[in-house]
Amino acid sequence: MDIDIKDLVTLDNNIDYIVTSKTNYEDNTYYYFVNNKDNKDFKILRLNKDNNKLVEFENPDLIKKLLPMFVKETLNSIKEENSNNN
Repeated sequence: MDIDIKDLVTLDNNIDYIVTSKTNYEDNTYYYFVNNKDNKDFKILRLNKDNNKLVEFENPDLIKKLLPMFVKETLNSIKEENSNNN
């Protein structure tokens, strides 16, 4: 599964989410999704390598570690996009 920042993804709940960030941590890929119509609705998902599906998880400690990584990746993506547009 190849999902990138700014992609629009429809999840099993039939709601469209924008991929706002993506990061790798401990050999897993994590995504930060925001509902396309309601930015208060967001999801942090992990890519399951065994079946190539996105899964939700509940691990507050892991989420605390991932949040700064998401911010860093988003900033890097913005910088890269800006440098490509100049």
